[in-house]
Amino acid sequence: MNITVFGGTGATGLLVIEKALQSGHTITAYARTPTKIPIQHKNLRILKGELVEFNKIEEAMKGADVVISILGPTQHTKGLVIAEGIKNIVEVMKKAEVKRLIAIATPSFRDSNDKFQFGFSLSAFMVKNLLRDSYDNIVLAGKYIAESNLDWTIVRIPMLSNKTATGNVNVGYLGDGTINLFSLSRADLADFLLQQINNRKYIHKAPAISN
Repeated sequence: MNITVFGGTGATGLLVIEKALQSGHTITAYARTPTKIPIQHKNLRILKGELVEFNKIEEAMKGADVVISILGPTQHTKGLVIAEGIKNIVEVMKKAEVKRLIAIATPSFRDSNDKFQFGFSLSAFMVKNLLRDSYDNIVLAGKYIAESNLDWTIVRIPMLSNKTATGNVNVGYLGDGTINLFSLSRADLADFLLQQINNRKYIHKAPAISN
């Protein structure tokens, strides 16, 4: 598969790139700072660009079968840069007729299968009130994806760790008793994201996962 990766310079993104290359995929990584991707491989192309540069996003999308986005706000994010970037990616995907999009979010973005769970609701309330720009980016980015006509899957994640992959990932929705807020290794997340390339079970869904 030809995979275009956005957000590949972070710890999780680097794992996604490494694991995808090990599985024989061809990767185009779109990055503001290409030097943050120290990986060298004959099947890896790194393209420098910003999320507002349509022409460069189009270049990154050429020949793509799948787009994986590990983009997400931090506590220092100001404005709606991530949400607007996701909007641009979605528009370019439509133009390029690339259908499969796999992206991450947090439980602040809600799925219709969610039920009330105090811990998640409290966490979302705190993010909304203490990190409003981060919250707005998450919710709006999810909205842009969910309202597209793409074959999208949004993978919602809890707090991440740098532990080794366990191969044991719980998949569910808020309030069903399967997910916790504090346990998911980046390695397991990377594996799960790549597994969605050929898995259609979660098309047009936003499952939450944890160890």
